[in-house]
Amino acid sequence: MKIQIETYNRIAKQLKEEYPKLSDFEILSLAIQIQRNQILENGLAVSSSDKYPSALEAIAIALGYEGSNSVTITDVLRNIVNREEV
Repeated sequence: MKIQIETYNRIAKQLKEEYPKLSDFEILSLAIQIQRNQILENGLAVSSSDKYPSALEAIAIALGYEGSNSVTITDVLRNIVNREEV
């Protein structure tokens, strides 16, 4: 499930309220890391429908991947290559 990506300014304000003893540098560093993690989480999340696929799902769909019994990335890539050769 995708989450809303907050701006680092908003995250920094929340951190400043919760942890007033942190320096501005520490707060900004943490805020940027949290925002980066939110972006990664959205990119790697598995969606419940193909209408709004995550980044990796969109790449797989663009490459022509269809659900199968493949369990590894290597198997999936082999299946895609084999399908293209036929």
